[in-house]
Amino acid sequence: MNFLIHNMCRLPGADGTWMVVRGGMGTVARVLEAAAREAGVTFETDAEVVAADVEGGVARGVTLADGRSYRAPVVVFGTDPFRFADLAPFPAPFMDRVDDWRRDGTTLKLNLCLAELPRFTCLPEDRGQHRGTIHLLPDEAEVMSTLRRSYADVQAGKFPEFPAIEWYIHTTVDPSLSDGQGRHSAALFVQWVPYALEGTTWKAEEERYAAHLLSLCDRFAPGTSDLVVDTYCLTPPKLEETFGLSRGHIHHLDNSFGFDQRVPHRLPIDGLYACGAGCHPGGSVIGAAGHNAATTILEDLR
Repeated sequence: MNFLIHNMCRLPGADGTWMVVRGGMGTVARVLEAAAREAGVTFETDAEVVAADVEGGVARGVTLADGRSYRAPVVVFGTDPFRFADLAPFPAPFMDRVDDWRRDGTTLKLNLCLAELPRFTCLPEDRGQHRGTIHLLPDEAEVMSTLRRSYADVQAGKFPEFPAIEWYIHTTVDPSLSDGQGRHSAALFVQWVPYALEGTTWKAEEERYAAHLLSLCDRFAPGTSDLVVDTYCLTPPKLEETFGLSRGHIHHLDNSFGFDQRVPHRLPIDGLYACGAGCHPGGSVIGAAGHNAATTILEDLR
């Protein structure tokens, strides 16, 4: 499912694969914000919503933590379903679906600042290899057995010895992300890790496991660890704490749920809708879930 979404891109020049946003992911939010403000949208941040106001079976607005209420003909949730499920009196069958959807996040993101580009043993000369998605995997003869074992370890709350790793070096594609000293922005996208660890905590183990992941990079590009100027590790609990992602799941809804099994755009309360990554067809910054929700809402308003 994840590979499918990554290869649905139809932007000019994409050639079917995913692309990097110039200026970093914040560019997406800035562009959308500017377009929305031009259309007359008002934004309010640091304003926690504690309830959707439902009257006579119809959503009429929202109430904030500070007691203020906003009236609206339509209420749209962009969060994961586990966040918005507690904000309205949904019927029992829908809440049963929410319980069935619940999964732990198993993704770790290790952001890196590198003094120089790594030098790969298999391809020491520059052939553009730093610009693509770099996959670090066990030896071909044992890759599947190792990944299966790694997944089993994660389900048991243990660290996998060799998880699947995607390595990106963003500054080779977008030099604007580099700093004044020409250092490189990179990241390890690690699958899988446990949300909760058996017999220990992420706080106690995060630094050690980050060093272990860099040691895997050293197998393919010796000396990578010595190039690291700084790191920032996003574990599943830290993803939950920082971004409000339930159980640290970056996709809102696990990708084991297919298109037809995902959160509906029309929620089972009139006037209440969902547009987040848990909806059809999924997240990965493709914008399709939001587009589908918008067209659904426009149809109903007409």
